[in-house]
Amino acid sequence: MDYQTATLHRIAHKGSRSLIDVHTELQHLAIITYQIPANRLIDRIPRSFKLWTFMEDGIEYGLISAVTFKITNFSFYKISKYPKLNFFQTDFRTYIVNEASHAIWFFGTTLGSNAYLIPKYLWKMPCQYGHYDFHSPIENGEYHMRFRSKQGRGLVQIKDTNREIHIHKGFTSLEQQAHILTHAVTGYYPISQDIIGSYEIWHPRMKATIGIGQELYFEFFEKLKLLSKTEMNHPHSILMTPKIKFRVLLPPNKTEF
Repeated sequence: MDYQTATLHRIAHKGSRSLIDVHTELQHLAIITYQIPANRLIDRIPRSFKLWTFMEDGIEYGLISAVTFKITNFSFYKISKYPKLNFFQTDFRTYIVNEASHAIWFFGTTLGSNAYLIPKYLWKMPCQYGHYDFHSPIENGEYHMRFRSKQGRGLVQIKDTNREIHIHKGFTSLEQQAHILTHAVTGYYPISQDIIGSYEIWHPRMKATIGIGQELYFEFFEKLKLLSKTEMNHPHSILMTPKIKFRVLLPPNKTEF
């Protein structure tokens, strides 16, 4: 697969779905990724999808990520520039292949706003309200965040090294890594035993740098029996960017499987 061409195609096609498409800017974005044995994940995604995996020392691995960020200037821009909402969010996801296209499977999302009620009850997304405590001393590039929700508690203490990203385990090129980790444009989530939801996003090329973890904990991953507390402090990679424009194409679609 020509990952560079595929990524450029995704960037060039912004897409549009309805009047309630969303425009926002994400700030303090961190993609905190873990390498785990594929057998922990295989039963967590529908059989119609293929888990993206790689081999290392005779063991098959998949990747999961906790993606944290602050949503700013959130608006249904085709209707009005206002109101503009601001809140924190954390997505819990893994990486899948659907008909040769790389995509994301969402386990759940924590939103720091009562706006979570819209995706949770209108579109049956696995969203929960979360209370966030965030602190970022700009002078040293650190990022401290705590949150709690019905999905679990979270602790993120990381630091941006400002170093350019390199090829991490499992990937064969920077282009493949960028396409899978940072430029998947379709996300799927469970609605019921035989129905899944999906929605699309768009953003420009992500200029990411390498972050290092000082202390990390995601109770949701522990509840799902995907990671132990010890494993959470040994991420596969942390990719960070201070801000990036985002579009979310709404409403989601529903598909039987």
